[in-house]
Amino acid sequence: KGWERIRNLIQSNPGAARLYSVLSEHIDGNCGAVVADQQFLSDQLSVTTRTIRNWVSFLEENNCLVK
Repeated sequence: KGWERIRNLIQSNPGAARLYSVLSEHIDGNCGAVVADQQFLSDQLSVTTRTIRNWVSFLEENNCLVK
């Protein structure tokens, strides 16, 4: 199901898929959480913090992440 989710994300919202990949790279293996500042994420992906918020909302709505 994991790769299917990635493929669906890439097709439906490529930007959110990029954010998902950055978050995945920074997961704490001990607790499964990611702590990341929106500004850090926007700098990493060269987008605005508003875009990050939109992508986070999309990922939440599609059960890809829990905030």
